[in-house]
Amino acid sequence: MKHKRLVCLCNHVSASEIKKVLRVGATTVSDVQRFTAAGTGCGRCIREIIAIVEKYKSIAGEDPQLRMHFDTIF
Repeated sequence: MKHKRLVCLCNHVSASEIKKVLRVGATTVSDVQRFTAAGTGCGRCIREIIAIVEKYKSIAGEDPQLRMHFDTIF
């Protein structure tokens, strides 16, 4: 079994779960919080969430079509 690295200990959210919502269109930390609850407990993981979001955006860019798709799915 592959070990999942938890980013948010309060809500048990892994880095892979955060990346999953980013792949389907999340573009901000608020989006990640809304759909995973990561960073909504003690807030200690916010910096790491920001880093993941920024790294993903720098690699993938931002696609407005994904954003529309994301909003309609969730």
